[in-house]
Amino acid sequence: MKKLCVILAAVCLFFSCSNEKSFKITGTITNLGPVDQPYYLYLKTRNAEDKIVNLDSTVLAADGTFTLKGKTAEPDLFYVGDKDNILIMGVFVEPGVNSVLTCDIMDYPTVIIEGSENQALYDNYLVLIKPLKEEQNSIREKYSYQADNYSLPPEEQTRILEELVSAYNQLDDDIKERMLNFVKAHSDKFVSAYLVNNNARTLNKSYEIEELLQLLDPNMDNKFVRQTKEYLEKVKSTEVGQVFPIIELPDPQGNLISTESLRGKYLLIDFWASWCRPCLDEIPNMKNAYQEYHDKGFEIYGISLDQQKEAWEGCIAKNELNWIHVSDLLAFNSPVAKNIAVNYVPHTFLLDPNGVILAVDLRGEEISKMLAELLN
Repeated sequence: MKKLCVILAAVCLFFSCSNEKSFKITGTITNLGPVDQPYYLYLKTRNAEDKIVNLDSTVLAADGTFTLKGKTAEPDLFYVGDKDNILIMGVFVEPGVNSVLTCDIMDYPTVIIEGSENQALYDNYLVLIKPLKEEQNSIREKYSYQADNYSLPPEEQTRILEELVSAYNQLDDDIKERMLNFVKAHSDKFVSAYLVNNNARTLNKSYEIEELLQLLDPNMDNKFVRQTKEYLEKVKSTEVGQVFPIIELPDPQGNLISTESLRGKYLLIDFWASWCRPCLDEIPNMKNAYQEYHDKGFEIYGISLDQQKEAWEGCIAKNELNWIHVSDLLAFNSPVAKNIAVNYVPHTFLLDPNGVILAVDLRGEEISKMLAELLN
């Protein structure tokens, strides 16, 4: 019986491997500039831990041409890039289908990719949202300028910044609407599963993610469908009413601080970063709440998703942030962030003294208002 099981396992493995078909990505990269040593290109993918790993490599020819080879059993998203991922381009690949990539470094990130049906569909989607993305880029530039424009009266500056944020958010809504319509029109395509997965990771409500999944063909089963379902379960575990998982991270001095040691207090878990403008905009609200309610049993556990310790500590000192600060300096690659589906900042959780989640993503004066109800 044991021998039969081994044989069956071997047969299953054989058929699993035999379902894989070869593909090639050929192409040309121009205007790379003077290269004094071999320039290596790599075929890459993301592994189960979401890390980019190399599958194949080649040296870029003198005329800029290259060929990379791989195998896949289903449509997938691969990447062509250099050693350090400074130059990296996504390519939708299908079993047995070859792709052709053309990239002019002087016009990067504009890349032409031809070959698979999913790539063509994705290119069509990018055309749909391109004007909206360009408008958002323009708004980001204006926001950055106005945020540092101290020649304006504070009230006028605030008004302008709020209008820019409102316009940006409206464009976000418009992009999402076009994405939803695209997915509905191509519900059985791999690229739609990719778009659903990408958009699901910006959400923190399970019903919104479930609504996205329902747009896809129910018979579809691929890596992005599976990843979205896994993400959905993580979100469900950190919704209102759930007990927040215990976290232990080092403070700037290297001392480990656990959220378990803070039980008995109302605790705000604040995922933030020194480079995040919306996070910095929330600081006055956080300071007001901390000053008003800290002595009544309120604490803040700030988890920075920075990578540079100097930037993290500098921001704490500059803004006189007196609550608990911890970080593993791994940004969004932090196991803590990944395990509880934190993919954007600011991202907050308000916990009761037993660690039960009372609210998610409180903004502005919402923190103080809720604490007033709980502690006054």
